[in-house]
Amino acid sequence: LDITSVACEDAVNFIRTKGSINHINIKHALYDALDADFSELYFNNIQIENSKNDCLDFSYGNYEIVNAKLNNCGDKSISVGEKSVLKVKNLNIYDSNFGVASKDNSKVYIKKSIIENVNSCFSAYNKKQEFWGGLIEYNDINCKNYKRLFNIDTLSKIAKVDS
Repeated sequence: LDITSVACEDAVNFIRTKGSINHINIKHALYDALDADFSELYFNNIQIENSKNDCLDFSYGNYEIVNAKLNNCGDKSISVGEKSVLKVKNLNIYDSNFGVASKDNSKVYIKKSIIENVNSCFSAYNKKQEFWGGLIEYNDINCKNYKRLFNIDTLSKIAKVDS
């Protein structure tokens, strides 16, 4: 699936979807590049360039990514919220505002990541009052040229784990 120059609120929006996507490539999204809600999705390869807002936005679901390369995301490269679970094996983020954000009872598990030129590599926090904080567990992180490695509140956790 190749998508270029989309002016919609979301270039791709999955709602109540279950399945797998082998390849998705999105370039020049005016808002979010990929949004998924209430879904169970497996992505083999994701490439996103130049999204004015979030590159990947997940909520209320279970998601898995084998390989992701996200470049020039205007807000968050990956935003995970509202009781979601995201597992990522290989993650590359470049020249974006924020790396990975887990919020509102969400859990993010990252095996290997390279993150360069961001304000914050990982953020975990509570945003909505009906939820608690977020969790990020990672194994191998290589974060370069950032303002804050971690941004975390008292209701959340970011931790290195053994593989």
